[in-house]
Amino acid sequence: MIEFDQVSIGLGDFLLDKVSLSIGKGDYYCIMGPSGAGKTIILEAIAGLLVPDSGRILHNGEDVRGIPPEKRRIGLVYQDYSLFPHMTVEKNIAFGMRMRHLPEPEITERVRQLMHQFGISHIAARAPFTLSGGEQQRVAIARALAIEPELLLLDEPLSALDPVTREQFIGELRSLHRDEGLTIVHVTHDRRDPISLGTRMAMIIDGRLIQEDRVGTIFSSPHGEQVARFIGYENILKGTVTSSTEGLCTVDIGGSREVAVVADAGKGDRIALCIRADTITVSRNDGQKTSARNTFFGTITRKDSLGSLATITVDIGVEITALVTGKSVEEMELDIGTPVCISFKATGVHMIHE
Repeated sequence: MIEFDQVSIGLGDFLLDKVSLSIGKGDYYCIMGPSGAGKTIILEAIAGLLVPDSGRILHNGEDVRGIPPEKRRIGLVYQDYSLFPHMTVEKNIAFGMRMRHLPEPEITERVRQLMHQFGISHIAARAPFTLSGGEQQRVAIARALAIEPELLLLDEPLSALDPVTREQFIGELRSLHRDEGLTIVHVTHDRRDPISLGTRMAMIIDGRLIQEDRVGTIFSSPHGEQVARFIGYENILKGTVTSSTEGLCTVDIGGSREVAVVADAGKGDRIALCIRADTITVSRNDGQKTSARNTFFGTITRKDSLGSLATITVDIGVEITALVTGKSVEEMELDIGTPVCISFKATGVHMIHE
């Protein structure tokens, strides 16, 4: 549906550098990366608000360089919603249709339908500054959908919402994507968004496309340490492969510690091992049996409560962070200075070549 072919856009000191990506019809496509990575620039280029300095943007195989924004059938919702302050909710939603000179009876009916769909009929006559963040969000989405776009672009749509409103809005976005078959491109820096909503995603860092794939693939097999850290791998351990036999490697991570990993690598390769905290088992029982190939003994050096969960950092010669339940903390009396055993499976470690 939308394809970037080596697209570069320079804005001041920033450069979106030769980005190539592909958004298919029916995708819920998340563009993820830190602030200032170039995510919103990609949205604005899709919408036609920015023109590439080089490269092409294709829509259904056609170069869109000469197509103005108002003719692209694309709805764009900015992070701050950008509602017209001098217009009521009703007039904000109707704006795009009036710019396209649709018949007034058609506009009136479409506005009525959208206000009902998003539960905002009761605020039709109100001004945007009198609305809550969640209400403004719904008005902005309704306005974007009023023109019946082929593609909906969302810039950080969940970042300003409280937890309850966030969950409600996630449900509404799922419905737009699943029930109405709408193609959505969603910019975010929050790793929860692609997990909750995405089908495919792109990782953008410093204006460069680092990785593009299905959401599950990127979260399980990140390309590079930057991606791994950003999507939430708590443990990234540097090491050297000391042996490799039939897809099972042994990696020296220092401190006289070796980790078994199911991966392909050559002896002597410098690598990074990525291990999620929630895949690590913690025990006080030195004799506990486990199927995990990797078992180490150490001492807790840090403990942080996360409500019903807690993270503990264990010094095993190098420091490793594990995620445990609050109940486990109490039952095992886990605290700083407590000796513990940690274990994790060789299949639960992701290897990145340096």
